[in-house]
Amino acid sequence: MSPFAIVGDYDRGHRYIKSHPILKLLPLKWAERMIPKTKARLTDIIYDNEYEKKLGYIIDVPGFFIDEDKLKDKDRAKLIEDIIRLLQINNIQVLVFPLWRKYLTLEEKFYLEENSIILLDGSLLRLVSLIATVEKLFGILKAKQSEMEVGIWGADSNIGQLWVEFLAPFLNYLTIGGNDIKSLERLSNKTLYDTGLSCQVTLDPNQCLINKDIIILCSIPQEGNFFGKNRIVIFSSSLSHEYFVIEQKYQSGILIESGWILLNWDLKLPKETKAWNKIGALEANLFTVDNLYRDILLNYPMSLNTIQKVKEILKKYGVIYKGMISNNEIMTYDGFRRYYFRNYLDK
Repeated sequence: MSPFAIVGDYDRGHRYIKSHPILKLLPLKWAERMIPKTKARLTDIIYDNEYEKKLGYIIDVPGFFIDEDKLKDKDRAKLIEDIIRLLQINNIQVLVFPLWRKYLTLEEKFYLEENSIILLDGSLLRLVSLIATVEKLFGILKAKQSEMEVGIWGADSNIGQLWVEFLAPFLNYLTIGGNDIKSLERLSNKTLYDTGLSCQVTLDPNQCLINKDIIILCSIPQEGNFFGKNRIVIFSSSLSHEYFVIEQKYQSGILIESGWILLNWDLKLPKETKAWNKIGALEANLFTVDNLYRDILLNYPMSLNTIQKVKEILKKYGVIYKGMISNNEIMTYDGFRRYYFRNYLDK
């Protein structure tokens, strides 16, 4: 089984410095000044639960994170070539980078793939665990599911349509919004035929999202002033630059980017590893050990049937749904319950 690699979270290059035979001997300020010019480097090892098997590596590329907007094209090209060289030397074909949409261009992604590197971001596990989280939240919140008002923005996307299909049988109040009115109307008609639920359809993000108990973002609204009043936001879009814009604006509620799961072979990662990369590591390991999961990730269209197949795979590996990832930090269901009812009950 080939190892995988995860692009390490930015830590001002300190992990890189500690692993480097020369930089670690220098005063920290001197070493930090040299970091922007460094090459990609494997800085840590990922083991299985019993430390019996080496599964993968942390690969640090500080040049991507330091003054990223000032990187010249030739410098970016050198970084990409260096990553490819390092992966190939170490027989690594799977690279996990949850934030690749923020830091890589599509051309760079395609170039990695042309060099036989599979780029993963944990998005399938994020979606499956998000759906499981919403199911759990329905059980925690005091309101009955049928009484809850839910808004889905980006319902005209494939992921948005999946959320509508999943939620419609349980709700009486569902608003769907996006930019393609014909697609939204077709989805509304299909939902009415399949479930009897008449969805409100809108092109206005405010109408879709304001005063809803739960909102689900499957794409990013270009305008709107809905951040301050909503209680729970499920972020089911890609982790791109727009996510960080929303994260900065949305300070008064619970922003959930993923569910949080554990498997019976939970991985041993460096303590400072962020939650997104932990989800990405689980996905990479599933990708390497389970042929069906790999086939689903590469070839299956996204549907509720696909989600169910992944749930069955996770069950085989002893999945435990422990909570959620909120602002890239792990929040247990008990933690959510305490936060929610302390801040929002009877308000």
